[in-house]
Amino acid sequence: MDRAGTVVLGTALVGVCWAIMILVILGGRLRRSGREQSCEVGDWALLEAAPVRAQATGAAADDREVLMHGLRSSESEVRTASVNALGRLGHRHEWAIDGLIEALADGCDAPVRVAAALDELAPRPGTRLLPLLRHPSAAVRFSAVRLLARYPALALRHVPDATRDASPQIRAAALETLRETTSGEALRCALERLEDPHPLVRAHAIRTAGATAGARCAVLLVPALGDRSWWVRDAARETLTAAGPGVADAMLAALQDHDVDVRGGAALVLQELGVAHEHTVEELHRPVETMLTLVEGGRREDPSEPRRPTPLVRSVVALESA
Repeated sequence: MDRAGTVVLGTALVGVCWAIMILVILGGRLRRSGREQSCEVGDWALLEAAPVRAQATGAAADDREVLMHGLRSSESEVRTASVNALGRLGHRHEWAIDGLIEALADGCDAPVRVAAALDELAPRPGTRLLPLLRHPSAAVRFSAVRLLARYPALALRHVPDATRDASPQIRAAALETLRETTSGEALRCALERLEDPHPLVRAHAIRTAGATAGARCAVLLVPALGDRSWWVRDAARETLTAAGPGVADAMLAALQDHDVDVRGGAALVLQELGVAHEHTVEELHRPVETMLTLVEGGRREDPSEPRRPTPLVRSVVALESA
């Protein structure tokens, strides 16, 4: 064999060796992946069987270990199965409720799914939810605030502080939870937040004040008819309308306000209530261009704030220009 043939043969042998090494490595990885997948599938099967086994045999200790391990699985399906199983077991075992609260606090699964399972177990979680109000995660605090809506006595004692939370979503959720208590404390918190910097919170404050005090707080809600956010103005109009004829005097007085949006909002409320007044007709027949701030939300405080679709306004403008 000449030198060239030797080089070709050597190169071929090296290629074969590399191919064998690659096949060995890939085979090992596939075997490990198969073992891991089998483990996850086995965990999932155990989790699904846990509530049935616990109900039939009362073997809660073994189930607890399996379920708590499942909450920290790398597979979302296994974590979901763990939460569902704990929810079903929570009606009979206190440790299942503790497991759900731990899952919510540790972020083991989607907060909304864990919170839904805890909500189904009311009133058993009760005071165990209170530490979550001080959790560093806003999502956890939000869930705790809304879960406490099922516990009016606890909500009255512990949720008012959440109306001053750093997160506007939590402040709004706290007002919504307190709204269901229809208490003086709920009204106090709502009135404090009427000047909140975030429109979502101001809107919830208006609705909570209206649900708690009705027409008695009409005068306090009149300025909100001229709020810089359409969402707040709409909440004020809906709340005042829902309060009924008792707000008529406050709305008639608002027709003399210097703010064009307040006058227009009051006119719309009076129209919904069926209260006729010469100024009401005058306000409702202003040029379409000046009505845009009432119906379309033209005076937005933030360009990113969503606008309400306004096919009605566009149709009226088209008719006027025709």
